[in-house]
Amino acid sequence: MLVRIPKIWITEITKRHKVSVKVINRRRSGKVGVRDLVEIVGPQEELETVLNELKSEPWVKSYDLDFVESGKLVGEVVTYKCLACALLASTRSHLVSARSGPDGTVLWRVMTSDRDEVRGLMRKLRKARFHAELVRLSPVFAKDVLTRRQEEIIMMAFERGFFETPRKVKLKDLSKLTGVSQATLSEILRKGQKKIVVEYLTARQKGA
Repeated sequence: MLVRIPKIWITEITKRHKVSVKVINRRRSGKVGVRDLVEIVGPQEELETVLNELKSEPWVKSYDLDFVESGKLVGEVVTYKCLACALLASTRSHLVSARSGPDGTVLWRVMTSDRDEVRGLMRKLRKARFHAELVRLSPVFAKDVLTRRQEEIIMMAFERGFFETPRKVKLKDLSKLTGVSQATLSEILRKGQKKIVVEYLTARQKGA
């Protein structure tokens, strides 16, 4: 799903700098805000400028970003207001990922057990005067269950409150506990969450 969202920090930052922003995980924060786990990639100097500019972004409530390697920032950004994001959160759809484009658009990968939810989301976005385009609609197939290592890491993250709001443990703290780099850890958590959601939605479809 391709959505043009005017004036949020992601679209503004990617317009001004040669960086890409990928939303790994998204949760609601208040009525119209969101709490995003993001990965920002680009030239090191550009990323350092982005860190400074986020302090004055009017849509950013708080952020906790760290360099996991040269040219890559990973961490959390909390936004005061994002109507399109709130509309997505109001449905039973799950955001798998979001990636910004240089033209101010954001490509959402959304997962749901009901296609009508996607159509309903499209109607809500257009009613709110967002440009929204359904790029592709395809069925979801469950593949492998969680690997033992993924299950161990996700269980550790769950037990220490990583998925709570606000989080009781940060990504960098989990990285120290597991001995896994923040970049690898965020990817393990993202893939693990996706597999859990796929299994859940598939089970619902079978029981429907």
